[in-house]
Amino acid sequence: MSTYSDLQWRGLIGDISNPEKINEFFENKGSAYVGFDPSAKSFHLGNYVTICVCRRLSEAGHKVYTLVGGITGQIGDPRDPKLSNDVVLERRLKTKQEIADNIVALTAQLKKYAHSYETINNADFYKDMTIADYLRDVGKLINVNYLLEKDVIARRLETGISYAEFSYTLLQGYDSLYLYQNKDIICQFGGQDQWGNITTGLEMIRKVVGSDNKACCFGIPLLLKEDGTKFGKSEKGAIFLDANITPPFQMYQFFINQPDSEVEQLLKKFTFFSKEQIINIVEQHTSDPKLRIGQKAIAKEVLTDIHGIEVFNKCAKIADALFTNNLDSLSNEELYEGLSSANSYVVNADEINVLDALVNSGLVSSKGDARRLVEQNAISVNNTPVSDIAYNLTKANGYDNKFSYIKKGKKEYCLIEWK
Repeated sequence: MSTYSDLQWRGLIGDISNPEKINEFFENKGSAYVGFDPSAKSFHLGNYVTICVCRRLSEAGHKVYTLVGGITGQIGDPRDPKLSNDVVLERRLKTKQEIADNIVALTAQLKKYAHSYETINNADFYKDMTIADYLRDVGKLINVNYLLEKDVIARRLETGISYAEFSYTLLQGYDSLYLYQNKDIICQFGGQDQWGNITTGLEMIRKVVGSDNKACCFGIPLLLKEDGTKFGKSEKGAIFLDANITPPFQMYQFFINQPDSEVEQLLKKFTFFSKEQIINIVEQHTSDPKLRIGQKAIAKEVLTDIHGIEVFNKCAKIADALFTNNLDSLSNEELYEGLSSANSYVVNADEINVLDALVNSGLVSSKGDARRLVEQNAISVNNTPVSDIAYNLTKANGYDNKFSYIKKGKKEYCLIEWK
């Protein structure tokens, strides 16, 4: 199977700019790039799909570059009202130091995961350019009417958009022109939500180089969950690749808890299994879904790639201990990591009554329910049954004076964090 066919089969190619030029790019193993704005100190799972496309292209013989937006990140691309739940769509401007710190962190992740030929900072494109140079050399290339036809900009006009965000697409478009002229990079790819910005680059290249250029681009369909929200989100927010932001066990649980209907597409997009291997895993999974063979295969591949096999094995151990109610087999560190994926409640005191802890943590809805469960021996604290409604959890009796946990019934936990 060709690289192009494989990407299509995996659902990783949406819109394309020109079929003839795209085919030529893949056949001749042309150079490509993808851009990321430094909006955080770590990529999340949604970004990871795109990063994996970098690797797929690189392993197929393409020279792949990654770009971090030292300039574009100072503005931020316009949020699409269609894809955002935020009332305030205009992005908060990050400080230059925040951006610099994020670039360092993201560049390290790209080096580790993307296997790109080189990571470029687009701030270098503008360091010797004055505002007059920019307006003459870049601003003159694109008509305002052309920008107004872009879907995201058109939707934002209804809610309001600053000139800074309105001009963002020109900056991203110039990235393509600059890289085409100076690095011989002929293809740009990125998330489908960036399609308007990506194609602006093609328009600039056409204006400067002419219609007989080799430039092309393709969009990667956004990975959405069953409810239509962006993939990579959990109740606690985005699932980041950095273990200091998202504990690995939380990422593990995120994949294990994916619905059966998502297994096939996640195997295609997140793993480097062959088509034959994926078909086999899906068949095994379908024959007995309760074993969660598909979810476990995805979790193992992604966790091992991002955090290493030892971390994956630890996550699997924690999950097994939680499932079998064998928490005593875990170290304090493993126990804390496993419980951190459950509900949590911070106590700013040295003790708290068990009824108050149950209600405040959200494990029960009222003190009446809490009292009934305690009296029915349905509550335990640190794996010890509690039947006295006057019982107090104490920091001194917690694990390392750091945390305790409450269990309701057989499977429902709450982490109590002592401060």
